[in-house]
Amino acid sequence: MNNYILELVGLHKSFGDIEVLKDFNLNIVEGEKVVIIGPSGSGKSTVLRCVNYLEPIQSGSIFFQRKNMWSKSDLQRLRMNIGMVFQRFNLFPHMTVLENVMEAPVMVKKIARQEASELALSLLERVGLAEKKDSYPKELSGGQQQRVAIARALAMKPKIMLFDEPTSALDPELVEEVLLVMKELAHEGMTMIVVTHEMDFAREVGDRVLFMDKGQIIEEGTPHAIFNLPRQERTISFLRRISHRAFC
Repeated sequence: MNNYILELVGLHKSFGDIEVLKDFNLNIVEGEKVVIIGPSGSGKSTVLRCVNYLEPIQSGSIFFQRKNMWSKSDLQRLRMNIGMVFQRFNLFPHMTVLENVMEAPVMVKKIARQEASELALSLLERVGLAEKKDSYPKELSGGQQQRVAIARALAMKPKIMLFDEPTSALDPELVEEVLLVMKELAHEGMTMIVVTHEMDFAREVGDRVLFMDKGQIIEEGTPHAIFNLPRQERTISFLRRISHRAFC
């Protein structure tokens, strides 16, 4: 019996006549850090959105802890166990930082407010923002808002964390504070799937790197294999272009 925590089998996803994912397959082992790279429009973010059923798939199967997720009750269990951090922070503007982190445990898991408050405060301490607990999102920098979004996702105590280009909306000087929190999660053993353009992060944190193009995995391997010894011409041309931009 396999020890996969998440299995994506033969996923197909289209938007109108455009096929975004084509017979997409991916297995994730518990504790693994998988980083997905590739050009814009390659289907990277769609993979994450399909995992959480934020986008319905046309065909294929999603297995979480060896159980096929297809019914309404399965979907609720899936979303309670898989946290997601988006490009945009999606915090509730009318709630304080503490209330934002408390909301899901109280409303979804029915945790008592006092317990949820203590949990939220501990998570804010973990991301270095305990002193901002009574602030509102508009009073925070983008990096601080994204760290609150990570704390909010962690409040559900997920088995897997999905990160959809979490630094792409940030000013360059704010990127590192978010990446540091993600690195800490990785070092603590969190199972993670990360879509990113931060190649240094992929090299340092990834157990496995996937290069996607046109809805398919073109090449996968260790960070060393992908970045130093890529085999596919499409991977080589992408990395060459990324490297050129970094020095322009």
